[in-house]
Amino acid sequence: MVENNTTLNKVRKIDNSRQWLPFLTTFLLIFLIFLFVWFLRGGSFKLYASLFFSIYFVTHQIWISVILMGIIQNIIFLPLRIIGNSLKKPLKDFEDELEKVEGKQASLVFTKKIKEGSLPIVFYVFNFFVNAIAFFSAGRIFLIDFYSDPLKLQKMNLLYKWVPYPNYPLKGIDLHVPLFKITETTAVAWPTIFMIIGGTILFSIALRLLWRIFRIFLRNNKKILNVRIQYNKLLLTIGGFGGVGILILMFILRHLPTDFQQFVFIANLSRQNTPMNFTTAVGTFIVTIHAGYKNNSAASKKAELAQISPEIIKKVFKTQMRQSTKNAFILGLGAFFITNNIPSAFELSVTTFEIMYMIYPYTFGRFLTMGDRPVKKDIIPPINEPAKA
Repeated sequence: MVENNTTLNKVRKIDNSRQWLPFLTTFLLIFLIFLFVWFLRGGSFKLYASLFFSIYFVTHQIWISVILMGIIQNIIFLPLRIIGNSLKKPLKDFEDELEKVEGKQASLVFTKKIKEGSLPIVFYVFNFFVNAIAFFSAGRIFLIDFYSDPLKLQKMNLLYKWVPYPNYPLKGIDLHVPLFKITETTAVAWPTIFMIIGGTILFSIALRLLWRIFRIFLRNNKKILNVRIQYNKLLLTIGGFGGVGILILMFILRHLPTDFQQFVFIANLSRQNTPMNFTTAVGTFIVTIHAGYKNNSAASKKAELAQISPEIIKKVFKTQMRQSTKNAFILGLGAFFITNNIPSAFELSVTTFEIMYMIYPYTFGRFLTMGDRPVKKDIIPPINEPAKA
């Protein structure tokens, strides 16, 4: 009998399913179940609708409320950004680990980390689902036709009891934006355009030749080397989407504005608006390019520290930027066609999020990453010279 009990205990120790999950994993599972039930019962929609109309009660303007709601959401989510920034290093190590495996093995590695209660991975899952539900709920609020139907909010039970019910008709549905429009243009002659493009290319080639000729005399000059490094970074950036840049330059030179006229752009946020669709598409394009450039620049800096050949870094950067440009075009076109049949309040909300995303690294992001910045040292980059016999 004693022998049987001992054997049974050994089997239970081998069987992982008999062991308790770590506290973090257990908490994550309970939280996700609660979150999904709350979401499916409309809790997130009610929360965002109540927040939106609480802001409207103060501003009495729909368009201001849409913008403020996007700003407030970004501020509320700052603690998650702070935690994510503190866990950036282990998360990057985990991403590198996943890149080394493929298919089912990557899934097994991820599952293993969750079962072990790895704090960075548990936070990653937690952050992903919270952000997904938050942005989906915020966007869906503006797709509901509460603009013209006074009973819509009551029928859907979207407001908490303490939130003042808005008086109809709602105010500030029309967005007014003072703009300028081009009334007259002039076109630069094609020979001049080709001379400008050719001159720019020749100037770049000339700088490279001059550097190759005189670098043996300038390699100990830190200022010259810093200028050279910045110039190389500029070439890497332009080279990633040089063809698109040339086409844009040609279009601008053929349509140089000579006269402007001020006007007020008016968009009814309760209806579809094509200029707003175009603005969303352009914003999506810019955000995608910006994100691609940031990620590729960070990868290039790491490659430089690892003393990888500058030519290889340049080639990889160009390839990645071309891919980012393609992604930007696809996502921009997708944003245009998707938003072509929905109220423009949704697009104003998306535009607000895009602007907040763009300025984040230069506002809150500066303070959050201040302690992570490496101390810059005056190091002269090595010059590739032929090996001595």
